[in-house]
This record gives sequence, structure tokens and C-alpha cells, in this order.
Amino acid sequence: MPKSTEEIDIEEFEKSKKKPLVKYSDMPTEMGNEAVEVCTMALDKFNANRDYHSASVLIKNTLDKKFGPSWQCAVGEGFGFDISCQQRYLLHVYYGKVSRTG
Repeated sequence: MPKSTEEIDIEEFEKSKKKPLVKYSDMPTEMGNEAVEVCTMALDKFNANRDYHSASVLIKNTLDKKFGPSWQCAVGEGFGFDISCQQRYLLHVYYGKVSRTG
């Protein structure tokens, strides 16, 4: 039996939540892509337990090793922030319900 349009839309919506959505980035493309991969890997590893602290530590440490020190990382749901950053080093990503900024 064919699925209704509403069922397909819900399935597509659920699939889309599993992909990272870059809300804002001023990073060079290659650096941004690598940073998104790091974020995705960390959130896949720790999201089941909602262990955002461990995810943010893993993201920060990995980016420090790949691109040099001084990265900052915030991971979680329903928070606000005000940051200052070095130009060409800002990335804001949504992954499911979780927002990540670095």
C-alpha cells in the first residue's frame, strides 16, 4: 500500500535531522567540512546519553590538534550565547536538536 504524503514528509524530515545543517560559517570550505565531520562524529558518539560535555571536549581537542590551539566549543539544546571570535574561524552547526558552535 502506498504511503500518504504526510508519512513521506515525516520520514524525510526525520532523515534530514540526521544531517548536519551549517547555520553560519566564515571558515574556508575545506576547514569547515573537516570541522563538521568532527562535530558529527562526536555527537554520534555521545548524543545517545546526551553527554554534551564529553562531545564538546572531544570536538575542542580534535580541532586543537588539527588546526592549532585556542578553539572554543559549545554543545547543547536551548541555550543562547554571545561570543567574540577570530575572523575565518566561526562555525555554527545544527545536528538534530543539538546546536554546536566553535
